[in-house]
Amino acid sequence: MKIFTKLILTLLFISLLLLSIIYIAVQWSFDRGMLDYVNKKELASLQLLSNNLATFYQQEQRWTTLVAASNNNRRPPPRKHERFSSPPVQNDQFRPSQTWRKLLKLSHDGVKLPTDVRQYLAANDDFMPKHNRPPPRSNFQRSSRPEDRQPRPPQNQGALHPSLLDADKQLILGRMTPDFSLQAIHLNGDLIGYLALPPKTKLTDEFDLAFLAQINANLLYIVLGLFLIIIVIAVPLSRHFVRPIKRLEQAMRSLNNGNFKVKTDVIGNDELASLSRHFNDLAKTLEQNESSRNTWLANISHELRTPIAIIKGEIEAIEDGIRPLDLKSLSSLNDEVNHLHKLVNDLSALSNAEIGAMRYQKEQLNLADIVKHNLLRHQQQASELNITISQQLISSDVIIWADETRINQLIDNLINNSVKYTQTPGTIHLSLTKEASQAVLTISDSFPSVPDNSLPKLFDHLYRVESSRNRKTGGSGLGLALCKKIMSAHQGSIKASHAKQGGLEISCTFPLIT
Repeated sequence: MKIFTKLILTLLFISLLLLSIIYIAVQWSFDRGMLDYVNKKELASLQLLSNNLATFYQQEQRWTTLVAASNNNRRPPPRKHERFSSPPVQNDQFRPSQTWRKLLKLSHDGVKLPTDVRQYLAANDDFMPKHNRPPPRSNFQRSSRPEDRQPRPPQNQGALHPSLLDADKQLILGRMTPDFSLQAIHLNGDLIGYLALPPKTKLTDEFDLAFLAQINANLLYIVLGLFLIIIVIAVPLSRHFVRPIKRLEQAMRSLNNGNFKVKTDVIGNDELASLSRHFNDLAKTLEQNESSRNTWLANISHELRTPIAIIKGEIEAIEDGIRPLDLKSLSSLNDEVNHLHKLVNDLSALSNAEIGAMRYQKEQLNLADIVKHNLLRHQQQASELNITISQQLISSDVIIWADETRINQLIDNLINNSVKYTQTPGTIHLSLTKEASQAVLTISDSFPSVPDNSLPKLFDHLYRVESSRNRKTGGSGLGLALCKKIMSAHQGSIKASHAKQGGLEISCTFPLIT
């Protein structure tokens, strides 16, 4: 599966999951909010009943008249469209009286009781006006069979069933559970009782249910519309993210086919842009390595071909009788063989250093003693060539962690390099100093120097400045490259610069043991 397809499917799955969670959460929150709203609205609708009960209590000074006698078990059914009805009771002790029912009916009709409640209730003694009463049934109707009778209309399912409590929240009539909502009844600022309503656990009103269904349907349409918008946005967005990856893929294929000059465009500063930069650096490095490899092979072929050609030419000249077979001829052949032997040894040592096969037996060494020992070994050779070697060494011990054989090889190569390339009469100066936690060994010589552009190349394999440092002096261009490998193995550094005497200066930095 392509990364573009994976990215599209991942975005769509996450979006669908989030939208589903949002839809369920909003639907649940709205359902709960709608139910709380209906409960608060029903509780607020008891305000007129609360005021009428306060007016009733002001005249009666008690609630007991609202409770029916125990032998009065007749309870008329609630009429259709009545807002309030008598609450269901658990026993006769809390059964409502006719007065309570009258108060419920008058409050439902929006009637505010006057101060003389008793007289007003007596004048409105009936529940239903006479013109609304059904006519009395005849004997025939009473004796008709049950299957011929009209079914009784259903009672009002939306009627409220308030219960009455006193100021101490003791039940007077109706029923009461801890989850009931309470509406306080006040008279002249004093608390005289409570009206209690059972909370609804689900919506029953048709209008509320229809409104809730419409809201849920609209919410579903909105979620589906948002999902379609996400699809429209996700496709081009995924292509935008995948495009630089495809460019890198194409460039990598070209690189794999050997095209090291391939480059990829770097756009932005994100991780993909950083990856593109690293890819360009890798292509450049591979190109340089390929060029170095070709140069390395060409230089090795040249270095090996030259002494072999000389040896072959001299042998052919001896065979043809052009040159006599004497000590001079043999000495010339021996010089070329020695040069070839040294070149092969340097190549072997450098190859071992490249692949990490050069072994090091490190121990604590006094670098000052090693420098003095190498100066003594080269003093005679330098004097014969009319080259003066001076020194400036620190008096205290310079302790480093190093391999004595490799450090001697390093110093020997550096001094030999100066002796071979310094024009006579000339000077070579060695100095050893301490700088913080490092030891610095410097070897500088007199004319000739090297061009500025050749300084960073002196430590490359088989590199020589042909204008003044040619192979006739014995150099192969491998000594300084081997010195760099030795310094790297000792966690040190080596660099080349122009010397004050007019020649070349090589500085080696070693970490000290503290």
